Amino acid sequence: MVLDVFVPAILVGLGGFIGAILRYLVSGMAARVAELPTGTLIVNVIGSTALSIITFSSVPDSNMYLVNIGLLGSFTTFSTFAYETFKLLEEGGNMYFILNISLNVLLCLMGVFAGYFVVNLI
Repeated sequence: MVLDVFVPAILVGLGGFIGAILRYLVSGMAARVAELPTGTLIVNVIGSTALSIITFSSVPDSNMYLVNIGLLGSFTTFSTFAYETFKLLEEGGNMYFILNISLNVLLCLMGVFAGYFVVNLI
């Protein structure tokens, strides 16, 4: 009975550990394009696409805990997106503020559609 709660929590924690490291590495390697925080955009698009592929492909629950909730939950982060977007507005970058919101929403939704499409091809 205790393992029913403990094992998923360990899987989420392990996935979160790995996802946070991957996020740090991917974001750090991304070059900034103009004023846009492209590192956050890249991890959000990759994460949205990967999450949809895994979710739509009927993987076992253990993979959902490890990958979807843990790894991808820490790899992508809405809080960073929100903060960076606010900073663009605060610094007077109105065009970049709108562009950042638009790109994150549109490209991440496209990632979800792409994941759905890939899974339905299989």
